Amino acid sequence: MQARNLARFTVFGSAEALENKWFDARVKSIGGKDTKTANREFAKEVTAWTFKELGVLKVGRVEHHLSSISEGSSRNDSVAQLGYLNPTIYRVKNDVTFNIEFSEYSYDHLAPLKIDPADALQLEFTMLSPFHRLDLVPISTTANSTVFSSTFKLPDQHGIFSFRVNYKRPFLTYVDVKREVTVRHFAHDEWPRSWEISAGWVWIAGVWITVIGWVAFVAFWLWSEPAYDKSKGKKIQ
Repeated sequence: MQARNLARFTVFGSAEALENKWFDARVKSIGGKDTKTANREFAKEVTAWTFKELGVLKVGRVEHHLSSISEGSSRNDSVAQLGYLNPTIYRVKNDVTFNIEFSEYSYDHLAPLKIDPADALQLEFTMLSPFHRLDLVPISTTANSTVFSSTFKLPDQHGIFSFRVNYKRPFLTYVDVKREVTVRHFAHDEWPRSWEISAGWVWIAGVWITVIGWVAFVAFWLWSEPAYDKSKGKKIQ
């Protein structure tokens, strides 16, 4: 049994199963064939699990970064520039890549973690509740670790978010990794210009028509003074 603080203990119903005479003993199977007992392998794995030589997960590198910068974006598109690892701030709707490295302790060395096809290692991008819950897929394997990754678009919501990997499975130590980041809204110079929005062309045209009409009216008023008849002389009261 494994407690919440990851302490382990094992209870055997019979100590006879651990006796030397049963490690290499041979017994008859159901079909009547002599087979070797599995007591040695069983004792080895049970004791290794109890003393944390098996089923212990280790987290290595945890990285997150921008996966792309949109074409034509301003220089201050984000404090997190492409290729910069683990920034503290992103912008809404950024494309982000999250990588995490896992190893599993196997007796006297670290081995790459293998996830059962029926299981899933998931990433949560959460504020008070998850905005995204995505499967992490293995992208590379070394001699003693596996790197899992996921790429997604940040939600259209600013605030304090967390990358969280919460992996709790029977017979394995628990993993709960959190990395907090700030997600900011668009800056004033990051919104598309008015002339880039086709729905705004009518209003832009209305503004310029008003300006041109006013200039034309003023010009017409200034250059259309009534003709003055000098023969009538000065007006007398």
